Amino acid sequence: MDIHKFKVFLDLAETGNYSETADRLYTTQGNISKQILSLEKELKTQLFKREHRHISLTESGRITEMYAKKIMHEFDALQQTLVQHDSESDNVLTIHTMPTFSNYRGFSLMSDFHKRHPEITLHFSETKDSLLIQSLEDNQADIIFGHYTPAVNGKLETLLTDQDNLVCVLPANHPLSANRVISLDDLMKEELLLLEGEETIIFNKFGAVGEKKQLASAVAYQGERIDIILNMVLNGMGIALMMEKRVDMTNDGQIVKRKIATNTTSDFGFMRLKQVHESKANGLFWKYITQVLNHDII
Repeated sequence: MDIHKFKVFLDLAETGNYSETADRLYTTQGNISKQILSLEKELKTQLFKREHRHISLTESGRITEMYAKKIMHEFDALQQTLVQHDSESDNVLTIHTMPTFSNYRGFSLMSDFHKRHPEITLHFSETKDSLLIQSLEDNQADIIFGHYTPAVNGKLETLLTDQDNLVCVLPANHPLSANRVISLDDLMKEELLLLEGEETIIFNKFGAVGEKKQLASAVAYQGERIDIILNMVLNGMGIALMMEKRVDMTNDGQIVKRKIATNTTSDFGFMRLKQVHESKANGLFWKYITQVLNHDII
């Protein structure tokens, strides 16, 4: 049912005159008559007595008037609530990021944005790398920060802010620590420790099928917590492969980072779903990051 018909009905019940109601609602008498007849048909009752150009409410009309006023009151309340909700939601931004986000430039950019736009309520949380894109698709996040993979991220808008390199993390007393660069052959002979979610990044750095199979067979452990993996390294339980910026080297020199003899550079940045509509907060954030990155190019 069209809620507008109740508005026409209540106005006509008040004026008792088609011409006056038409003027008040900026329409024609014919349209008012059409709306009332349509409403009577939907309710299957007569709402007005029509006698010698004079109209008045029937008993059914009086009952309808009572309920119509309640309906219009609730409808107005609904509209006001929705306007307030949309206004508040428009200023809320939810960003999900991979763990150790604070080690990347993207974190500084997000912090700067928060300082510049205190009117925006920022909800920020870290989640598993593997769940980031899903959080966008499930509308749990407006924007994510993580690893850029062209094959996966074709459906996303992306602003790249960081580059990071895959490194080998090993005990300082390990024989391979004397090497500035660790060869793939040497790497495959070790028990490898991986951070869950980074396996896609790591495996993509090894082009040959044989290399990937050999790497997979060398993996001894995959876990979610970097601190546990680093403790395993300290205790001689293997060597870790992970992105360099994720590794906090506050260990009194007991563990070291070494380069790997392959192309290990990966891109990281902010991503969002390609969209027609964006909230005020989403648009402001995206515009700010874009301007900063464009300034870098200049």
